[in-house]
This record gives sequence, structure tokens and C-alpha cells, in this order.
Amino acid sequence: MKNLKRLTALGMSVFMVGSLIGCSTTSVPTEGSTDTQSKESGNASSSDASLEGTHVFMFKSTGNSFGDLMYEGFEEYLTAKGEKTVYKSPAETTVAAQVQMLDELITQKVASITISTNGDAGYDEVFKKAQEAGIPIVSVDSEATPDYRICHVNQAEVADIGSYLVQAAVLITLGVDYPGDGKMEETVKEKLEGYSGDEIKLGVLSASIDTPVQNSWIAAMEDELSKDFYAGKVSKDLDKKYGNDDLTESTTQAQAFIAENSVDCIISPTTVGIAAAGQALKSANSEIKLTGLGIPSEMQSFMPKTADEDAFDYVCPYMMLWDVIHLGAVSGAATYAAVEGTFDGSVGASFEMDAFRDYEATTYEAYQSGEGTAVLAGSPFVFSKDNMAEWIEQL
Repeated sequence: MKNLKRLTALGMSVFMVGSLIGCSTTSVPTEGSTDTQSKESGNASSSDASLEGTHVFMFKSTGNSFGDLMYEGFEEYLTAKGEKTVYKSPAETTVAAQVQMLDELITQKVASITISTNGDAGYDEVFKKAQEAGIPIVSVDSEATPDYRICHVNQAEVADIGSYLVQAAVLITLGVDYPGDGKMEETVKEKLEGYSGDEIKLGVLSASIDTPVQNSWIAAMEDELSKDFYAGKVSKDLDKKYGNDDLTESTTQAQAFIAENSVDCIISPTTVGIAAAGQALKSANSEIKLTGLGIPSEMQSFMPKTADEDAFDYVCPYMMLWDVIHLGAVSGAATYAAVEGTFDGSVGASFEMDAFRDYEATTYEAYQSGEGTAVLAGSPFVFSKDNMAEWIEQL
């Protein structure tokens, strides 16, 4: 588990987000383009005829704080190396919208593409075009096709995320406060051993139905629920709904959970989804509880903020995330090493990341991850009533 000292780097740096956005330029979309967000740094500007030699960071869509914070780290790291960066995201959370934008960027001879994909298929043609143009691809948050990427930057181990989310949801359903780092599984086993109530039912409010990262976490949740100590106590079947990382659609799906009233706790592994569910549950005064991956400032109305509060007076007693800015910086370091030719992403290959904020210089080594390779950036961090007050103003 990442310690609080390291996370302080994230908190202190988020104050810079407003000035970062304020100093960025917003380009006018060209005809037929879905781009509504283009933040550029270094020597690039919206008046440039070409983005040749610029490192591209592309998130799933615009309007997502998670992507904005990752880009902050990506930009800061590469700017310190004297490189140019640009933030490009489509308005729609679809494969087609990203593919169209990627095709345009390849034509402009960008230096690299770092991407969080909207699906696990449909990119091969455009990724092959990038490969043939000598443009390396690194994925972060949500994986790109192994055949065409250098590597994937994992925010945390998939199995750990799945386990943490299920354990938190079960404990919240049982009315148990966050027991502390490294104690969730132990506490779940203890509490379930003496539990004789109705079978606990969990729901998931995810992004799109084919988003790789959320689907991998859901699969990990199902693996967690197959463990013997859940048998007869917690249903193995997750009730899944998809909000497409859109606030309106996510709210509609959260309201469907409320209307059906068949789950005890909703797990939302997306910052858009958890905020939408928090508002829907609060507005409906629902007894359904909530946990997942969220940003404290966006969840402050739905969570306890001081240690003396009853966490269960709120819809979301505790949740988790990781150091999002550092995650973006690690992807920038991987991208830089790939462009420099010092890192090819093969198993055992490594790159050195310079010291970043209060993180010391670190060597990252690629390991086998599915059919491709990945490097691991960190671990989940739990936000609860014991630390929310210090994070609300920072993240």
C-alpha cells in the first residue's frame, strides 16, 4: 500500500490543475472531428499547422477529472525533459471517436501516443498505421492491443483492485467501518463467519460494456467472490449496469438500481459512475450503499469527512483510488524511454524514471500481463472518514 507521504505529492500538486487548465489552449475542432479538448504544452500551440514531434496523451473522452489529472503528470514529466505534449480526447466515449482522432494525429507525425482506450477491439488498423509510421504506443489505465503497444502502465494489480472493491462492499453492507490497511480480507472472513442473514447481493455500475480496464476489474471481482469464505453469504453473481462514463447515463443506471432495490451495495469502478450513483442514492434517500473508485472533492457530499462522524450516515462510507498524477508521469516516463530507444517493453526490459515530486527515482521493469507486458505504478489507497478532510481540498 502506498504510504501517505507519497500521496502528499498528489494532494499538493492538484492545486496546480486550475492554473494548468487556465494556461492551456483550446483548439477549435476541425470539420468532422469529435475533438473538444486539446491542451498543449511546451512549444506546441493551437496555431501550429502540425503537431509533428509532439507526445499525445489521449483519454477516453473529455470532461473526466481522472484523465485531466493523469495528463498533468504526463505533461509535467515530459516537459521537464524538454519535450512537447498535447492532450487529445474525443467528446464521445467510443472506439470510433478515438480511432478517427488517432488517424488524424498519425497524419500529423506525432512523436508518440499514450492512450486509455474505450474498448479492446477496433483499433488494429489505426494502431498498425502508427506502428508503420514509427510512432510508439503506450497504454495507461485501459489497455491497448498487445500486438501494437510497447507496454501497458498498470495503476495497480487488477486482482488487488477487484479484491479491495468486493471486500469494501461486503464490509459496508455489514456496517463495518474501514478496518485499516491490510486488514480488509481478514475482517471480511471474521464478519462473514458469524453472519447468518440474507445472502448479500452486490451491483456494479461500470463504464461501457466493452471497456477493457473496467471489465478486467469486474472479472477480478468475480474471482474474489468465488473464494470459499463468501459461499452462501455473498452472491457470486454481480448485477452489472453500464453508464458509459457519462453523467446522465450513469445517473439513469443508478436510478435503475434504486428502483429494482435488489442489491445491497453498488460498486462503481469509475469516477464518473461513483459520483452519479452518490447523487442518485442521496436524492432518493436509498438504503443501498456505495463504494468504488472516486475523487474526494467530487464525493464530499456523499462521504463522511471527520473521524467522529458515523460513516453509515452517508451513502459511501469509504472508497479508493491511487496517485493519478503519478500514474500519468509513469506513462510519460515509459513513453520517453520508448522514443529514446532504451525500452522496448519486452519481459524484463526496464526504464529509469527520474525523481518526480516527492517520489524518488525509480526503475520500472516490464512483466508478462495477458498477451502483452505491463509495468506497475502503484497500489489502491482507501479514502475514509479518517483522511477525507485532508483530501477534499487537494484532490
